[in-house]
Formats: sequence, structure tokens, C-alpha cells
Amino acid sequence: FPSHDNAPIKFQITAEDALSKFEQTMKSPEGLLKRYKPVGAKISRKQVSQNQMSFVATKTVLFVSKSVYVNGILDSHEDSKSCAKNEVGYSLEMNFDASDRLVSNNVERIQATLCLKELATNKVSGVAHSKIIIGKEYSSALGPVAIGLVKEQVPALLDALTKEITSLR
Repeated sequence: FPSHDNAPIKFQITAEDALSKFEQTMKSPEGLLKRYKPVGAKISRKQVSQNQMSFVATKTVLFVSKSVYVNGILDSHEDSKSCAKNEVGYSLEMNFDASDRLVSNNVERIQATLCLKELATNKVSGVAHSKIIIGKEYSSALGPVAIGLVKEQVPALLDALTKEITSLR
């Protein structure tokens, strides 16, 4: 499948035991998904259950307003292959198979690798590399809109991740 690579995003999280709280968040991402606010469209009917999230996104493109049902399933596991020796790595994947065809035809899934390095017990720095796996029936008209929308979600998800980790006790 062709993919669309995004520029890496650097981030820092300051929280007591930041690394173990990050791992805790990856093991049970419900809090993260609840905290996450999708951007770039009007969002309604957002629901979260364990590692699954769904919502209706309404976006106006060329004066036409269109609503799509988005259903994402988040899977993550520890994977330090692409990280430096002193870093902890995680592989994340959000799959859109159960979304409206407008979404799933154009964007199959988004994959991300997060590499984290402990700077101090209460500070972690990280880099997120993400790529969008293009759907089987990618449309040259709507595909770029779908990719643009999914790409905008990466910083929003990292923001939710930081807030979730700093909120954990």
C-alpha cells in the first residue's frame, strides 16, 4: 500500500514517573481517547470504549458540507527497533476499517512510532514519526482532503497524550 509520511514531531512531557505513566496510558488508552479532541472538522456524537473511538465529523469543502462516521481502533505495543539504544519505543496504529467508506477508501490506517528518552525521573522527551497508509480505493478528489484531516490529528493526539500523562496520579 502506498503511504504518506508526515514530518516527525518532537514533544516533551514533564510529570512524575513520566515514562511509566506513558506505558500505563498505552496499555489502557481509554483516558487518552476520551481526552483527545479531533481537529479540522465539527465533531459530534463522540464515543469511546477501551481502545475504540467513534464520532461524526462534518467538514465543509468547496461550500459543500459533508458528514462522515469515523471509527478508529487503536493498537499499541512496545517496539524499540527504530529507536536509539537508550530510548523506549512504542508502535501505534489507528485503523479506520469500520468508518464510512469515504474515510476507509482513502485512509486505511495511520501508523506511528514514538521514541522516548528519559531526561530525568520527571521528564521525558520524544519524537513521533507517523505515516498514513492510503486506502485501496483512494480518490484523487477526496483523498487529499481525507489525508489532510488525518494528518492534522497527530499533534492533537500528542497534546491529549501529554495532558493524560500529566493528569495521572
